[in-house]
Amino acid sequence: MAGGALWFVLGATVPAADPLVGVAPQAAALAGPFAAGPHLAMGLPVGPGAMDPRESAEGKLALALNAAVPLARGPLVPALPFFPSAQAQDLARAVDCLAAAQYYEAGRGASDQRAVAQVVLNRVRHRAFPATVCGVVFQGAERSTGCQFTFTCDGALARRDPSAEAWEEARRTAAAMLQGQVEPTVGLATHYHTDWVSPAWDRSMDKIAAVRTHLFYRWRGWQTFDKPYPGSEPRIPALARLSAFHRDLPGGAGAGSSPPPETVVPAPAPSPMPAASLSLAKPVTATAGVFLATLPPGAGAESFPALAERRCAGLADCRFIGWTDSARTPRALPMPGSSVDTIAFVFTRRRGAETLRWDCTAFARADPGECIRRGT
Repeated sequence: MAGGALWFVLGATVPAADPLVGVAPQAAALAGPFAAGPHLAMGLPVGPGAMDPRESAEGKLALALNAAVPLARGPLVPALPFFPSAQAQDLARAVDCLAAAQYYEAGRGASDQRAVAQVVLNRVRHRAFPATVCGVVFQGAERSTGCQFTFTCDGALARRDPSAEAWEEARRTAAAMLQGQVEPTVGLATHYHTDWVSPAWDRSMDKIAAVRTHLFYRWRGWQTFDKPYPGSEPRIPALARLSAFHRDLPGGAGAGSSPPPETVVPAPAPSPMPAASLSLAKPVTATAGVFLATLPPGAGAESFPALAERRCAGLADCRFIGWTDSARTPRALPMPGSSVDTIAFVFTRRRGAETLRWDCTAFARADPGECIRRGT
C-alpha cells in the first residue's frame, strides 16, 4: 500500500427524531410477502413495455406504507470527503466496483449514481461493513439470497453489460467520488430501497432522505464512521469481463503489476499533510457543523487552514476546532473546560465570512488578531 492507510473518523450524533409512524398489524402482515430482503434495492428504470411496479397491488401497498413514515427530524449531516490511499491497481479496482454498483443499481443518471456511491462509501467507513469498496459492494454475493446489492447475486452481471459509453460514464463518476466528491442529498445513509417495496428492516431505522423514487435510511443512535481504509482491494472475478484489473492474469493487472495503458486510473487527491483523527459533534444549529479534531502530529501551523477547509467543504456555516493533544480532544459538545483551555486552532465560517485563530503560545503569529483570546 502506498503511503499508508488514511483515517477518516466521523462520529455523528444522530439528531432526535420522532418515532416512526406505526403500521397497523394487518397492514404489516399484508406487506410481508412483498417485502424486500435485507439487501439494497434501488432498482433500474422500467424498460419499454414493462409494468410499472408502482401500479401493482404490492407496489401500491408499499407506497402507502412508505408514505406513512416521516423523515427524521434534524439536519442532514453530510459525509466527509473520501480520499483513499492505495496503489494504482487497487484504486482502479475500487473505481470498477463503485461504478458497477452505480450503473446496475441506478442506471445512467449521474445524481442517482452519486447517491449509490455515497451509501457505499458510508459503509466502507462504518465498522458494521467490510473495509473496502469492493468488499462492501459484493458482500454476500456468493449467496443466492442475502447479497447487499441485488445485482451481485441475481445474475444481472452475467446477463447485461453496459455499453462502453455507459461504463466510462459510471467510472468517471466513481473516480470523482473517490477523489473527494460528496453527495449531500443522502447524508450518512447506509441503506436505501425503492419506494415500491417495503422491507422489514426499515422499521427499525430512521428515514433521512427521499431522492425521487428512492428512500434512504440510517441506523438509530450514535453512529461512528471511523474505520481505516486498508488500501488494498480484492479482485472480483465477476467484473473480469468489464475490467482487466479484475482478471487473473499472470504478471498482469490481476497479479498486482502496473495497470494496462488503455485503462484510465484516477489519481488520488493530493494530501498536503497527514490525516487528522476527526469527530463530528452534534451540529449547534440546523445549518452549522462543528468538527472536533486532533491535529496531525508535527504538522505546521500554516497547514491547519487547509485541513479545516477540507472538512468544511460544502458547508455555508462551519466551525473546525483543533487540538494537538488527542487526550484533550472532546468527542462531543459541550466540551469540558480542560478542552477549552487547550484549543490550538479554530476555523469559523459564518455566512461566507471566515476567521482563523491560533494558540499563539504554541504557534507564533505576526498579527495578534489571529490569536485565540483566553479568558482570565
